[in-house]
Amino acid sequence: MVRVDDLRIRVVESGVAGAVPVVLLHGFPDTSDVWEGVAARLGERFRVVRFDVRGAGGSDAPRGSQGYRLERLVEDLVAVVEAVGGPVHLAGHDWGSLQGWAAVVARPELFLSFTSISGPDLGQVADWVRRNRLRPVKVLKVLARSWYIAGFKVPVAPELVWALRPVRKWLRAGRRELVNGLGLYRANVGRGLPAARVSVPVHQIELAEDPYVVREHLEAAEPWVDELTRSTIQAGHWAPRTHPEHVARHIADAVDGKRRKRLVVVTGAGSGIGRATALAFGRQGAEVVALDVDEVKAQETAERVGGHAYRVDVADSAAVRTVADEVVARHGVPDVVMANAGISVVGSFLRTSEEDWRRVVDVNLWGVVHTLRAFAPRMVDRGEGGHLVVTSSVVGYLPNAALPAYSTTKAAVLMLAQCLDAELRRHGIRVTALCPGAVRTNLTKTFTFAGASPAEQEERRRRADDAARRRGFGPEKVAAEVLKVVDGHRAVVPVTMEAKAAYLGHRIAPGLVRALGRLWRP
Repeated sequence: MVRVDDLRIRVVESGVAGAVPVVLLHGFPDTSDVWEGVAARLGERFRVVRFDVRGAGGSDAPRGSQGYRLERLVEDLVAVVEAVGGPVHLAGHDWGSLQGWAAVVARPELFLSFTSISGPDLGQVADWVRRNRLRPVKVLKVLARSWYIAGFKVPVAPELVWALRPVRKWLRAGRRELVNGLGLYRANVGRGLPAARVSVPVHQIELAEDPYVVREHLEAAEPWVDELTRSTIQAGHWAPRTHPEHVARHIADAVDGKRRKRLVVVTGAGSGIGRATALAFGRQGAEVVALDVDEVKAQETAERVGGHAYRVDVADSAAVRTVADEVVARHGVPDVVMANAGISVVGSFLRTSEEDWRRVVDVNLWGVVHTLRAFAPRMVDRGEGGHLVVTSSVVGYLPNAALPAYSTTKAAVLMLAQCLDAELRRHGIRVTALCPGAVRTNLTKTFTFAGASPAEQEERRRRADDAARRRGFGPEKVAAEVLKVVDGHRAVVPVTMEAKAAYLGHRIAPGLVRALGRLWRP
């Protein structure tokens, strides 16, 4: 027990004695037990301290709601930290996070870092509301997330609700914690607490499925924190209880000062759209893994952004799995995977050989399947979301007589991407099909023209490359679209004017699009 004035605060210690201390602060209507799974994992490396806030668990309760003012709560935290022999690393969830914000402002010398989980600072949120006052719809959407607070401020009514056993069972909380915890809201919400500069390094863990705290709440801290980082867990509000392994890993990273870069894997990164996208992510500060069947070209791409290169033939499922194992072991689970590698065969169906069909299907369809099967399950298991990008094409929805094999594979991966988006969205993983039109890349120099002699092949490749150059739409413009889409989300992204026009026509006048496609002959 730690004594603060006339109150006794129950403290629980675990982990490695003498190791770096990590203090865990719980929220409403929990006790320190909500951290049990997290504490067990952190305890393998750290000295872990958690305590029941006043009025909860084994700690005494003050008389009246004024005893729950943030200033009093900070006094309790400071007493615990001084008993531990601070400074300490601090992590808070819900109201524990609100206490953390107040503490790192009041006594920054006691804290080495602060990890905030689903508990924005009241003053920062008020400042965000003022800054967005000319966007009332946006403000109302954010404030509506805290609808329940109005009910908590009403006298007597919530206490009557807490008396109902089904409600307590649903909240997994005791009546004492529920009733006393109302003092947190009644003593602090609406006081007009100001925002203040935070000098302690802060890491925010965003819970993507939290119904109460959204990205805007977190962004409210940005003008006020000198050193702010953020990561995401695909979990709901009570992640410390439901996802202790993930929460513990993120807290440990914050304690260790790890500032993990976005990890991006791109296939077909040796040239064209793949290379341009890899370079664009690298310029943004991402850690890039360039995969290509041509290891020299992959290495050239990687060297330009300080990334990593691996040779892989995406048509070989075993090879893709092996490379994926190596990438994850050396660099971690990727945040973005772009299945981009592809080849093209030009020629009518009747002139395209079975060998050419198999080669196109193996690379353009099976290569995408192998890539996504190798990485997507690991992204799901990690539980932090991510983005998969599949390179389809305008011909995925533009029937034509010139590219039946290529078009078939691009239509297949277009549908695959949309199916995966429906399947993986609940895991926080978004999937986008990128559909470029004519782009100036090296792909035209590697076209196979079905039934053509070697001399004809070279001449037709030259003409195709000249046409692409005259079109003047470079792969860097496609890469810019990829960067946009992974920071937002669209399931299908046509790129280039003709791709957008064909996509619109495909949706509103498919017969016209088919008629135009009949004019495009090999």
